[in-house]
Amino acid sequence: MGLGEIFRTALLYTLTGMGTVFCVLMFISVCIWLLGLACGPKKEKEAAAEKPPAAAEAAEGIRPEVIAAVTAAIHQHLKEEGTEEGYVVRNVRRATWRHTS
Repeated sequence: MGLGEIFRTALLYTLTGMGTVFCVLMFISVCIWLLGLACGPKKEKEAAAEKPPAAAEAAEGIRPEVIAAVTAAIHQHLKEEGTEEGYVVRNVRRATWRHTS
């Protein structure tokens, strides 16, 4: 077996392996795309009907009691660590992400 034949065999194995991996990845990609279509976002009418009434309260803002509680908790935590100097809460806003738990 000559050196040229060894290189041809190695090239064939490399192309076969890379081609197989590429085809499998394309198959997985198509499966994920189909799952996205099947389990995708609901229609706007269905989403509006399922919206909880608490979402209307969240849009109005955060209650002052909640802001005071968060500020007190942060202040207490920093006091225990000894790094409370110069700490001022300037802005408190509701997070835009949703909890999944």
